[in-house]
Amino acid sequence: MKKKLIPIVLIVLFSVLLWVYVSFSGDYSITLKLPIEIENIPSGYALSSTSTNSVSISIKGQGWQLAQNTLGRNPKFRVFCKGKKKKQKISVRNEFINNPWLSSTLQIVEASPQNIEFTIEQIKTKKVEILPIISYEFKPGYGLVSRIKVEPDSVVVIGPESKVEKIEFVKTKLEIFEGLDQSISEVIPLVKSKYLNYNIDRCKISFDVEKIVDKSIDNIPVITKGVPTLQQLVLTPNNIRVVLRGGINRLSRLSAKDIKAYVKFNDALKDTLGAIVPKIEIPNQTKLIDVKPMRLDYIIKKY
Repeated sequence: MKKKLIPIVLIVLFSVLLWVYVSFSGDYSITLKLPIEIENIPSGYALSSTSTNSVSISIKGQGWQLAQNTLGRNPKFRVFCKGKKKKQKISVRNEFINNPWLSSTLQIVEASPQNIEFTIEQIKTKKVEILPIISYEFKPGYGLVSRIKVEPDSVVVIGPESKVEKIEFVKTKLEIFEGLDQSISEVIPLVKSKYLNYNIDRCKISFDVEKIVDKSIDNIPVITKGVPTLQQLVLTPNNIRVVLRGGINRLSRLSAKDIKAYVKFNDALKDTLGAIVPKIEIPNQTKLIDVKPMRLDYIIKKY
């Protein structure tokens, strides 16, 4: 049985190969949409615009020839820049010579568009800020307790002068964080812009996440500002208690000396109620929840 099977397999294989050979020996026409690639740009110059990003070329030839030049390959249509002229218009047919994969055995039926226009400019560099684009959501009871840090915080943009001048910042790709209950440190790619290059392609963002709690801090002295010579602004009481909200670790390190409370002499002069509200400065990434007392009695003494 095995001896009979081998000749049958060989006959089938030979028939398939013969069919493929005969089929590919015929003439075929195909249309290729090829990305264009501008080459031979002078040193110190860069591409700033093109009339099209691709060219469609209809070619005719034997199946074997078409397969040899297209299958398993990603051909591009090469266009050569002619000197330092800013605006250039190049005939597509004149560039066939720069694309040797379009061999003489293939017949070029049609090319569209017939011309390619492009602009080159002198290269300029500029250092701009990196703008992180992120979205975050915390687990209940947790929150952001630091600024969002970007490392590095800037990028050098390189490209044609007119494009570089318009760039004020470079964005990162959108990164979404959900259900956060711990600090984050992630590397995020930068968003690329056409015709521009960067000296880096990614950056690291980091920020702190902690459980959010409240903390009461007592005996914060209230100082007076702007009191004229030979006068005195006497406050009653002269200290306050505040309640702050923030990250549990950050609040645990805070004391009365980290909070500034003061009143201005001019505010007392303008007051009509006999009590003034102190101004309070608290550390970053904390929130003032309560102050007691809210108003302070005062007496202005003159000497």
